[in-house]
Amino acid sequence: MRRLAAILDADIVGYSRLMGLDEAGTFQALKACRNTFILPAVTGHSGRIVKQTGDGTLAEFASVVDAVACAVAIQRTMHAHDGDGETSRMELRIGVHLGDVIVEDGEIHGDGVVVAKLLQEMAPPGGICISQHVYDQIGAKLDFPATELGRRRLGDIAKPVRVWRWLPNETPEVPAPATPAQARALADYKRPSVAVLPFANLSSVGEQEHFSDGFTEELIATLARCRWLRVVSRNSSFTYKGMAVDVRKVAEDLGVKYVIEGSVRRSADRIRITAQLLSGESGTLLWAERYDRTLDDIFVLQDEIAGQITGTVQPELGMIEFAALRGQTAADMDAWNIYLKGLWHLYKFNLDDLKIARTLFERAIGLEPAFAQAHARLAYVHIQLGWYGPLEERAERIADASALAERAIALDSREPAAHLALGRALALGGEPLRGIDHLRHALRLDASFAQAHFALGQALCYVDRPEDGIVEIGEAFRLSPRDPHLWTFHNMLAIAHYQSGRLDESAAAARASLRQVNATFWPAMVLTAALGAEGRTEEARAAVAALLHRRPDMTLEKARAEFYFGSIPAMSEEFIDRFVEDLRNAGVPE
Repeated sequence: MRRLAAILDADIVGYSRLMGLDEAGTFQALKACRNTFILPAVTGHSGRIVKQTGDGTLAEFASVVDAVACAVAIQRTMHAHDGDGETSRMELRIGVHLGDVIVEDGEIHGDGVVVAKLLQEMAPPGGICISQHVYDQIGAKLDFPATELGRRRLGDIAKPVRVWRWLPNETPEVPAPATPAQARALADYKRPSVAVLPFANLSSVGEQEHFSDGFTEELIATLARCRWLRVVSRNSSFTYKGMAVDVRKVAEDLGVKYVIEGSVRRSADRIRITAQLLSGESGTLLWAERYDRTLDDIFVLQDEIAGQITGTVQPELGMIEFAALRGQTAADMDAWNIYLKGLWHLYKFNLDDLKIARTLFERAIGLEPAFAQAHARLAYVHIQLGWYGPLEERAERIADASALAERAIALDSREPAAHLALGRALALGGEPLRGIDHLRHALRLDASFAQAHFALGQALCYVDRPEDGIVEIGEAFRLSPRDPHLWTFHNMLAIAHYQSGRLDESAAAARASLRQVNATFWPAMVLTAALGAEGRTEEARAAVAALLHRRPDMTLEKARAEFYFGSIPAMSEEFIDRFVEDLRNAGVPE
């Protein structure tokens, strides 16, 4: 049975994080929130609770006005009771949509339900997002001062949806009429979107078709874990299976900026997978790679290569997206493009660019306060400012990073970059085991996140587990061989080998780090310590000279201070003592 319904979808902000902090208390707060605010409001506005799953609530209304009035009542009441009683830690996001639903066994299904959920995920904490359909229906019947967010693509919904946002006490923005040039610019500011076409089976073995299809599905699923990337669903992509297609037409039909296509070829127990990334606008080849493997465990192979493609495509797309912004100032950009510009400066890894990145991320957050990724990367900037800035400011930088990362998690608990930032901040701030937990959670959310593998390897070294750390750093290399963090991958590998007593391997990794364009004095210092430990006098002298060339004021005292964030050492005191003694043996001045 089908019917038109107003659908309300509500969800608790940061529920998983709250459960991790206080499971019993959070569960009681959830029950109080439902019984005190949600259920009475829904019933009082002639609605029906359809489903309550975990921390989510789905309700339907016969009247759009009732649905929106209910959403406003819930949020206003919760806002008024903020800080009072069991529900003080709870914030809701709510989405409301008017659409056709399928009713079966008392539950509702269909695109209308999906859109309401996606609107809820877009809403800021304590706020509401509604679709244009809803906004048109309520008209002047309800006092609902909303800000237009423009046309947004929601998941795999075919057509963009115009979205409106409501927040308590927010004064709606009244945008000036857009000129044609502005309208074109706004249309260009889309977050990356990609379709993965079915990989072609080029094998003579007919039954190999299932592998190529399975690999395509695995790649789609792996890419979809990237929160900043919109990936077209398997069902849409597979409509092109077996067809000779024009990439530009596919991109236009599916509404994407990029297309990935490829092939699978098998010969005996060997398999070759090729993949290429193409511009949806021009059909230009942007990136291509070939993967040759032995066919042992088919599922492990699919996971491995899908993860490697995803880990490579993520930074490639970031660089491609940023390249398109050259010549534009931040004043010309929306929050997403300002964010991309901030990433570019962040990855330059020097103090001046980090300060610019901080300003850009703050500007992006000013434009979109609920932009979780911008909060997460701003937290990451503060961590880097701790490394690159004055030593006396490190404790403050780490405290700022922790607060920003926690805010990002509150905005979107499934954002891997937020858990990465909090994990690194905790590891440097004297809570490495908690940091490791967050870094592992980041990888549960996105197993192809190379930076999180590296950060986990680093944190494992902090707790004297260098062998485990080397495994994670190796995974970072495999997933992202052209990563902007590459110098730090090599440098941390050098530290891990030094920690384990493999001094030749440590020196080799330090030299590899020094060959990277954005390397700092750190690998020069690790190389010096490794050579000092081995007693290679002549090489050690040359390493000291190279270190002092990069850091003229380096002394043993300053080398020791580099391991501290405030009064807290990142590595064990035993390790630091050994490291400084090896620097002394190499000839670093007191």
